[in-house]
Amino acid sequence: MKPGIAALLLATPAAAQPFDPRLPEEALITVTAPAGPGRVFTPVVGLSDEALLDRQPRSVADALRGLPGVSVRTNSRGESVARVRGSDERQTLVFLDGAPLAVPWDGRVDIGLIPAGLIGGLSVRKGAGAIEYGANAVAGIVDLTTRQAGGVAVAQTGPYGLKNLSAAGVMPLGGLSLTLAATHQAQGALPVARLSALPFSQPASDRRLNTNLAATSLFAGLGGTAGALEWRASVLNIDAHRGVAPESDRNPSSARFWRYPDWNLTQAQIALELPIGAATARAVGWRQWFGQEIESYRDASYTTLRGREINDDDTVGGRFTLSHPIGPATLRWSLSGQLSDHHQTDVAIPPGTRPAALLYRQSLASGGVEADVPLGNTRLTLGLGLDRSANPRTGDKPGQPARQAATFSAALALKPADRVSLTVSGGRRNRFSGARELFGEALGRFLPNPALLPEQAWLADAELGWRAGRFTLTLTPFWQRVEGSIGQRIVRTNGANLRQRFNQAPATGIGIDAAMQVPLADGLTLELTGTALDASSAGQPLLQRPAHESMLALDWAPKSGLGEAFDLRAELRRIGPARDLADDGTLARLAPATEFNLRARVPVLRLGKAQVSATAAIDNLTNAVILPQLGLPQPGRSIRIGLIVGG
Repeated sequence: MKPGIAALLLATPAAAQPFDPRLPEEALITVTAPAGPGRVFTPVVGLSDEALLDRQPRSVADALRGLPGVSVRTNSRGESVARVRGSDERQTLVFLDGAPLAVPWDGRVDIGLIPAGLIGGLSVRKGAGAIEYGANAVAGIVDLTTRQAGGVAVAQTGPYGLKNLSAAGVMPLGGLSLTLAATHQAQGALPVARLSALPFSQPASDRRLNTNLAATSLFAGLGGTAGALEWRASVLNIDAHRGVAPESDRNPSSARFWRYPDWNLTQAQIALELPIGAATARAVGWRQWFGQEIESYRDASYTTLRGREINDDDTVGGRFTLSHPIGPATLRWSLSGQLSDHHQTDVAIPPGTRPAALLYRQSLASGGVEADVPLGNTRLTLGLGLDRSANPRTGDKPGQPARQAATFSAALALKPADRVSLTVSGGRRNRFSGARELFGEALGRFLPNPALLPEQAWLADAELGWRAGRFTLTLTPFWQRVEGSIGQRIVRTNGANLRQRFNQAPATGIGIDAAMQVPLADGLTLELTGTALDASSAGQPLLQRPAHESMLALDWAPKSGLGEAFDLRAELRRIGPARDLADDGTLARLAPATEFNLRARVPVLRLGKAQVSATAAIDNLTNAVILPQLGLPQPGRSIRIGLIVGG
């Protein structure tokens, strides 16, 4: 496939290239992404397919852990979500081959169900990203690309019924390129780190209650050319069912006991690129079908239903961009839109009768232009756009006015000295409340607030990079202020404490991302990444935002005459203290924690041109209690062994 369509699949005309932490020219540190002539991007960090093999992630959530400025947590619904620089997870959009994966009703997607075996490259862009990403891409973008060449198969197993089976490959088919991938993830339960951290709704067992999972994904992509036109079409299906751990910090009378007997996401998309003289036109179209069923139980026995929520979503969207020179500058025009229908049926038990489904509809549109302006030895990119949201159907809730807001940005790249780079960027981005935030009740947990206003985020950062041979250092101080930021409060209604989202006072975050890579010996590399963050609103800390997160890693991959001999990796992750909202509305402290992880990949034989390697992975070696939020600690020690073929 030509470079042009590969860039298109990353959702920007010259998107971030993934990085291999062992190559000096492609370091695993936060850098300004490679761009077309004159274009300046905001900071980016990523992983190549080789780095993904070394880290042995099962899902995209696993792969993101440890990247500077990126925090991953599992929420009370059992979903794994990413936050960039302390932003809300709904302010971070996830793209697959150029199309957004978020379910519009909720504004996010469970990255714990996106299999790592499908991914050929991963990058995270931070700050005021390109206009092409559209509305709601506020503080960060996770760009995922499916495999573009070669093939790999993984088989792993471990205690508690853990299974991870995946295979992905690319093969020529006449003048076409065919990509196929399949993955199955399963676990009987998650391990418990320490029973004393779970005072309620947890039996005296090392298996976390109600945390089983089974998920199967299938992917097929086909690409080729027709004259000057490049094209690629693909479809992804993820089918899962799972339990959700109960909130074990509180009395069972105020905890939720949920299961997902059915969760299914299907997304079909097509990408096109056509040169027209000196201009280039690109388009991405997508159609997403999503359905899930949530069962709510009365207690931790999970035997008596109290209610059922049935969701069905249908989304269609597209993006068109046109880039062309104008004098010494380059202009990129962008237009995107998305329309989503959400049908929801809430069944109370008793009586158990199924009412008519409620229909919610939301439309998003965004348009704008970017200009790359040469300024001698410096480069400047300016952007201006307009975002709009409307909710023409609101179920049984009050109607909503359409809302719109301008967006703008600037990024300047300098070369102050040899081997030193500086990029300064900033701007404003908008996020419109999702329909679930406006109207959702979450089976009696939330009090709706249809009066929520859009969030407007002001963003600024300055990235300083220094490279000396294979040594690299990057420091990125950043500042962000979100006006109309959405928080949660406790409202006493009819004798019950319900949560309600509201537009709190402006939220401000200030911090620094840092990354350093040091070659210690041939094949031995030291990696240090981290983020320090101070995020608050009206003098109160934002919830579930650790004061710092860092990772120290040693990666040993010596070379032999036949290539890589083996890869051994040790990681130490430190998560700082944070605050969370207790059931009574008071602030509670989340204690800091330290996590140790080990990885090994050892070649054992060759099958033709394919290398077969034995693998081993241990997560949370010391069984540390890590609390991303109250009552829902991360799993205890987890062990996996298996084989990898290819890669």
